[in-house]
Parts: sequence; C-alpha cells; structure tokens
Amino acid sequence: MKNEDMLTYYRQAYDELKLILDMSFDQITIADGEGVFTKVSKSCEMYFGVSEDKLVGYSAFELENNGVFDISVTAEVVRKGKKVTLIQRTGADKTLMVTGIPMFNEEGKIIKIINISKDITESQMLGQELKDTQSQLQWFQNELNKREAIHNSKISYKSVAMNKIMDLVLHICDLDATVLLLGETGSGKGYVARLIHESSIRKEEPFIPINCGAIPENLLESELFGYDSGAFTGAVKGGKKGLFEIAGKGTIFLDEVGDMPMNLQVKLLHVLDEKKVFRVGGKKPIKVEGRVIAATNKDLKKLIQEGKFREDLYYRLNVVPINIPALRERKEDILILIKMFLNENNKEHRTNKIISEAGYNVLTNYDYPGNIRELGNMIERLVITTRGDIIEALQVKEIIEPTESCRKSNFSTDEIIPIKQAVENLEKEILQSAFIKYKTTRKVAEILEIDQSTVLKKTKKLKIKY
Repeated sequence: MKNEDMLTYYRQAYDELKLILDMSFDQITIADGEGVFTKVSKSCEMYFGVSEDKLVGYSAFELENNGVFDISVTAEVVRKGKKVTLIQRTGADKTLMVTGIPMFNEEGKIIKIINISKDITESQMLGQELKDTQSQLQWFQNELNKREAIHNSKISYKSVAMNKIMDLVLHICDLDATVLLLGETGSGKGYVARLIHESSIRKEEPFIPINCGAIPENLLESELFGYDSGAFTGAVKGGKKGLFEIAGKGTIFLDEVGDMPMNLQVKLLHVLDEKKVFRVGGKKPIKVEGRVIAATNKDLKKLIQEGKFREDLYYRLNVVPINIPALRERKEDILILIKMFLNENNKEHRTNKIISEAGYNVLTNYDYPGNIRELGNMIERLVITTRGDIIEALQVKEIIEPTESCRKSNFSTDEIIPIKQAVENLEKEILQSAFIKYKTTRKVAEILEIDQSTVLKKTKKLKIKY
C-alpha cells in the first residue's frame, strides 16, 4: 500500500474514531503503552476540569500528580499490566467509575489503553453502572478488534464488491449463523473464512479447516466426528476426538463441502440441527459449540438437481451466503494484491525485488483463471527465479504465456460450451496475447492480418484493455 494510501487510511480511521468519541455521553480516553493520552472524548473537559489540549499528549502520571484526578486508571494499568476498575475523584469535583483495558502486541507488551468512565456522582447503583460500563467497553474493544483484523489480514482490496463483502463480514462475524462462501477456486474463500473467525469473539478459540474433497470417504467420517475405542480395526486405544470436538467453541471450516459424500451429508445435517455429534462406534452424544463456515466452488443447486447434494443441507448451510467474485471481475484489486504479495515474498526470501512499469502492465492485464492463488504463485516465482532486482515485462511474459498455452492445449470435453462462446473466448485470448507483445492496434491488426477497425471493434466488444 502506498504511503499516500496509508496516510489516507489512518486519517479516515482517526476522524471516524474522533467522531465516535465526541458523540459519546461517557468519558472515553485512549492512551499509548507508556500512559500518554492520544485521544479523549469532548465530554472529558467538563468532568476533568481541564481542556482537551491539556489532556492529549500528557502522561497520566503527570496529570495524577497535578490533581486532575486523585488516581489514574491508565497509570494503574501501566503499573499492574492488566485490566483495572476503580472509583476516581476529579479536579472538577466529580466521582467517576473508570474501567481501563490494556491491548497487547504479540510480544505481550502494552501498546494501547482504553478507558471508559461513568459519572456516579449522584448514583447509588454502582453494581449496575459497572456492568453497563464493562459492556460498553467490550463493544468498543470488539469494534476496534474487527477493524484491526481486516486491516492486518491478507485480503487487500479497493473494489466496491470486496468493500461490500468486508462490511458484511463485520456485521455477521459475532453471530452464530452458518456462513456459506461461494466462488471459483483460488478466489480467496479460505482467507475470508479465517478473517470471519479472527474478527469474531471466537478469535482466541481454534480455527479448524478441513478439505472435504481431499480426504478419502472412509476416513472423512472419523476425521470429522472422531471414533471410540474398538470402532474399527486399527482404531487407537481410547478413541480419538473428531474435528468438531477439537474446534470446541471456535470455528470449523468445511472447505469444498460440495464434494462431501451423500451419507456424510446426512450426518452433517444432524450435527447442524441438533448441535450434537456421535463418534464412529460411539453411543454418547457430544455437544457441539463451534461455528460452521462452509465453502465450495461448485454450483450446489445444480448438484441438488443431479441428486449429488441434499437440498435440506443446502438450506441449512446457506444462512449467510457470501459470493466472492473472481479476480478478473474486480480488476482494480489486482495492483494492490501484486504489491502485497511482492512485499511478503521479498520479506520471506530476503530479497529487494521491484517490478518495472511495463511488468506491472502485463500483470494487471492478465485474467488470472486461477484467481488470487495463481497471482500469489506467479509473484513468488518471479521473486525467486528472476536475476537482478528489477522484474521486467519479458520475465513476466515468460511465465504467463506458457501457462496460457498449456490451458489451451488441455481443452477438456467436460468443458464443452456453445461454439459462439468458444470462438469469442479464443478470439479474446489471441488478442490479449497479441497486445502483450505488440502493444498497438495497428501492429496487432498487421500481425493477425485483419483490419485495424476490426481489432478496435473486437477489443470493445470483448472488453480487452491494452
């Protein structure tokens, strides 16, 4: 992400947060890990008896010594390294009940302290006030966590379609409803599933993915539901937990659920309806508390018509459907994804590769039939295999063109389409390859031995960028 984009993002985030703070009737403060206030709500001026510019940028320890309050919850959080709730008297002769919660980084160091205060000067119901304050603080912290999870995720985007999907993710992440992710192979269904989990209140619980199409049918049942001792020859003594048990209160991600055998679909439906699972060979029901997210690249309605997927299971899974568009349908995301994968691979492989402008043009004009997975793979190959620090257009073409040729030569009769559509697809591939090599409509027309006006008409009709 460009520095200008990062600056815009943080400026917008700051403005949104400031608006939330100023609209609140409660006193909300945010401090850094050293106890220096970085943001305060407007109402703090009246309750602390000093202006906002005398709070922001000042240390809680200093304000405590100066009598702005008799004891600072921020300072206490820094001293104790944990959540603190206390009663506070301020310089404005107010009595506040304050709860401060620290946020930690991966090394366990405090990076932020969020406080919410309630005026209890006239109140005698301290217990209820404490409960309300903690509830509001938890909501506030959850909202920050959700937005932080999306910002730190591996899903980079700027398209309208992906913005709508992210808004929906924020809305449903804390609900228990089953989610069905739909989209082509490699479009990012696994990333979205993990993001839903990491944005939710289940984020500290396990995230258990399983590919229903990659495990043999005779093993899939025991993997999902577990088995009791003696259930079959070779069973481990004492039995084994299934993935639904291991997930606990976390999330189980059923990838390629459209490939699940019919007999297991019945058992999965029972688990979703009854919230109980029976191990193979077991008679005792085990309570299921985890959330289920399913994903498929197949047309489940078509599978239902063919008798390969249960209609009742489809409706049980399809509570919150999220259709992830193919990368070719959101071209505006390609550039930001290229930069994300380039940065990741430079870091992983300890390189400092950059892509030339011409190289970017080739990459952004490609259709990526394999979607995000293909793009990520392509960038990693370029980082590893190219010599020197600059990845040129020719090196990109050397990867793309053999891939396209391979796809054309591997035409399968399982993918028969109408002649008109097949001809258009072939024309589009030929024109795109020609533009990659020859750039101008005049040169392309010359090489393909057609009129330049014909090239212009076909590029417009087939929506080809050059």
